[in-house]
Amino acid sequence: MSQSKSDQLYARMLGDILSLALAPDTPLRLPALSERYAIGLTPLRECLNRLSAEKYVVVAHNKGFRVAPLTLDDLLDLERSRNDIEGSLFAEAVGQGGDAWEVSVIGTFHHLEAAGSPSVLQDAKEVAVWTQRHAAFHAALISAASSAWMHRFQAQLSQQLSRYQLFIQTSLRDMAQTHPDKAKAAAAAFSAAMDLAPHRALFDAAMARDVAAAKDELATHARLSLQAFTDLMDLIPDETPLAATLRQSPQEVRP
Repeated sequence: MSQSKSDQLYARMLGDILSLALAPDTPLRLPALSERYAIGLTPLRECLNRLSAEKYVVVAHNKGFRVAPLTLDDLLDLERSRNDIEGSLFAEAVGQGGDAWEVSVIGTFHHLEAAGSPSVLQDAKEVAVWTQRHAAFHAALISAASSAWMHRFQAQLSQQLSRYQLFIQTSLRDMAQTHPDKAKAAAAAFSAAMDLAPHRALFDAAMARDVAAAKDELATHARLSLQAFTDLMDLIPDETPLAATLRQSPQEVRP
């Protein structure tokens, strides 16, 4: 079934936001967007309102639309929320998953294990492979849970977080050119949550069909991720674009 023109426009704009082709906090002026996407102003406004409802775009009074900014407070909130929902889904999946679920978890963990634990300063393609396999593994872990709404919320939060992760990875590679020593330390802190050990613990809990262990290991994994973001912010120099972006207060970015 082919997409409507409005859905095609939405997919293109969302893709540009998630890929950072439309950078965080960029003004979204209708004439420029009309030329960029070769489409009229009415469908553009409809698309921007849709993206605004999903928090990818913000509207400032008398200033129009802009790409949603990135802040540390928002990042931590997204991470906590996603992990709370994913923890519930994982526990349910462990309790009721069948043979097909188990095969999926085994296969995706094998692929993740083969990808190793890359530094975000490595080639972007290698990090992208790990990111895809990591997402597939987490998706497999929760796939046997039955709540359609919780799956939807988890997917929305994960997609929002993907923009942060790409921005941080890209910024750290840029920082390696200007602050190589500090970039290396910051990348190591960020990569702590990418280590194989906590993912193996999730895998082991799943294979043991141990619901209590599943809850505990997902909570541990969540703490590692939150700590990685906190440690990262302690290590990046104030003068870098990454620090300037994420250290904005909610008041500074409020429309």
